[in-house]
Amino acid sequence: MNTPTPTPRTDAAWAQTFDANGFLSGRGNAASQMRDECATLERELTAITAELTIALAKWNGALERAIKAEADLAAERARLDWLETPSGMDWQWEPERLTVSRASIDAAMKEDAK
Repeated sequence: MNTPTPTPRTDAAWAQTFDANGFLSGRGNAASQMRDECATLERELTAITAELTIALAKWNGALERAIKAEADLAAERARLDWLETPSGMDWQWEPERLTVSRASIDAAMKEDAK
């Protein structure tokens, strides 16, 4: 048996349609149909809100990856820009520079900045 999804706002509004004796306050089937439609709308709204929340989380994840990629790109550009400076050109031709790594460029950039 399916347990219906709770619809607290609809349930609260529905409770107000009864009189003190627990009978529908002269609204009959129309109130019952309205309650069912309201409950359906509330369930659909809850589902859509969940879907939009998931979509927003995915978008945020993509945004974070893009920001990180932009920062990585900026670091690479800074390394290349430094390698094109006179200090970077001189550094590249030093005899111990048989292999160049990001770490060695970063260290040389820091040393040059002092």
